[in-house]
Amino acid sequence: MKMAIKYLSVFCAFAFLGFTKEFLFVNINNQLYKTYYKNNDILISKSLTFLTKYSYETLYYIKYPLTILYFIVYFMVSFYSIKIICDNKKITMWIVYIYSLLFILSSITMLYNYIINNQLSGEEYTFSRWLMGIAESPLVAFFVISASALYSKFNIEKK
Repeated sequence: MKMAIKYLSVFCAFAFLGFTKEFLFVNINNQLYKTYYKNNDILISKSLTFLTKYSYETLYYIKYPLTILYFIVYFMVSFYSIKIICDNKKITMWIVYIYSLLFILSSITMLYNYIINNQLSGEEYTFSRWLMGIAESPLVAFFVISASALYSKFNIEKK
């Protein structure tokens, strides 16, 4: 029963993070669309109407620090999820390695795109967003939890 509560709490934490991220970014994107195209048919959640006070540029560039913030929060939730669920506490370092790799690759891709191509869009941007999408999801934690369970089972059967 105790393990079921651990799994349920991890699931709820990731569900909450996913909902808040999607809610915030969809509303920012809606406000960007509304501002850029001068379209008042697009609705913004009442809880985020303060977004209407900001310029297009401010809303566009605020998404970058928000992405980094969600990256950090997903990393922390993944790290502590692995720590409380997995028997092998050393496996938590794999979360650090994976998130570091995702962040470094995404940063290099964005820097290359900005410095060489002098833009923040294009194929490199898409690839960077894809990497951040992996980091800002429960995929990394679920993969490590599954791998840890398989590793434990393999070691038990090996003996």
